[in-house]
Amino acid sequence: MARRFALVASITLAAISLAVLIEPAAAAGLAQSSDAEFIDDAGRIIGSPHAGPDPEHPGDRGGYAQLMTFGIMVGGISFIVWRVTRQIRQNAAG
Repeated sequence: MARRFALVASITLAAISLAVLIEPAAAAGLAQSSDAEFIDDAGRIIGSPHAGPDPEHPGDRGGYAQLMTFGIMVGGISFIVWRVTRQIRQNAAG
C-alpha cells in the first residue's frame, strides 16, 4: 500500500515538475520575449483584464499550456488530499 502511494506520488510530482520546468515557447523553438513587453504605458506590469492579444502560440500567456499546468496541479493536490483523508479514516476506524 505504501509502495503504491509512493509510486503514484512520485509520478504526480514528476508530471508537475515537467509541466513547470519545460517552457512551451522554448520547446517549440519560438523566440523568448523580454520583460519590457509586459510593462504597459503607465509602468504597470499587470494590466487591466482582457488586455492584449489572444494567445496564438503554446508559450503565450493564457494558452493551453498554462491551463494544462493548472489542471495537473489541481488534480495532483486533490489526489493527495483524497489519499490522506482516506488513510485517516482507516486509522480512526481500526
